[in-house]
Amino acid sequence: MLKKIGISLMIVTMIVVFSISSFAATKGTIGIAGWGQNNPFFVLLHDSAKKVFEDAGYEVIISDGQTLVDKQTNDIDNFIAMGVDAMLLTPTDSFALASAVNRVADAGIPIISGDMTVYNAKLNATVESDNFNAGYIVGKWMIAYYRNLENTTDEKGPFKIVCGLWSQANSCRDRQEGFETAIAEGPEGLLEIIKKQEEADVSIEGGYEIGQNFLTAYEDLDAMFFGCNDNVALGALKAVQEAGRDDVVITGVDGQVEAVNAINAGTAFKCTGAQHPQVIGHVAALNLLDLLDGKKIPTYIKIACSSIHLPFQPFGIDPAEFVESGNAISRTIDVTFPITEPVK
Repeated sequence: MLKKIGISLMIVTMIVVFSISSFAATKGTIGIAGWGQNNPFFVLLHDSAKKVFEDAGYEVIISDGQTLVDKQTNDIDNFIAMGVDAMLLTPTDSFALASAVNRVADAGIPIISGDMTVYNAKLNATVESDNFNAGYIVGKWMIAYYRNLENTTDEKGPFKIVCGLWSQANSCRDRQEGFETAIAEGPEGLLEIIKKQEEADVSIEGGYEIGQNFLTAYEDLDAMFFGCNDNVALGALKAVQEAGRDDVVITGVDGQVEAVNAINAGTAFKCTGAQHPQVIGHVAALNLLDLLDGKKIPTYIKIACSSIHLPFQPFGIDPAEFVESGNAISRTIDVTFPITEPVK
């Protein structure tokens, strides 16, 4: 009996010692105030950053903003109350979160924004895709696609394009601007943007609804561009397929798996401007760790994008290898936060 008690005490002691040792080994806690966990893009971004933080010895808590400003504001305030050591934010809005971000800064907590910035906010840095380039490369692809169509068929321009907008996000506005710049640089009379319309939301369901509306309003429509994400484009693809209008070209931005699969399957979804969310998360996390170590970091970092279309060779990007290759960061810009204008 005494032997059993002794063994039990030894086990309890080992558990307590292990728990204390584990606690002591943790450098602190980092909060990831997430845009939402219903989008594969952000799940990949958050998980990539989480791995970097955990490998460095930090505990990580990811909150689900559910794409709602009020929910994300509450998440940020909860992290402040917890006294996290640093915060990574993937904002649901470039404007409405300024006060919440400023409370983080006032609490002395380092904060980096990933995927897009927040205006009028005292951020330490922003890490985002080179969003102008993401839209631009889709526009360049569309020019090549319709030039080839003119050269190989009897179809002639101007080919008519509609665009779904999400103007509350600076990243989406930059992609739209890049797309329009590319179209303007193309041959005169080849492509014409006939409508730009704000989207109700940026989900597959929202894309389905706006896709239906576009098809109803414009019977001679040739193409749609959705600069905010591939989910909206996938929703529009569903509308196109149900209407039997596979002649309407669908394009988006993100490069998520479902979009790439649709492209490879030969559907009306023809091209996406591929971001690399795992690289955004990885680079943002590395820079936040540098801040915690007292190092100076770039204040605005643009991550390189690439276009995905047929013929397409499947690829996977390891964020650590991509960063080490020197190709992950397209450029850095020196800014002083808070900022009020887009960083080009």
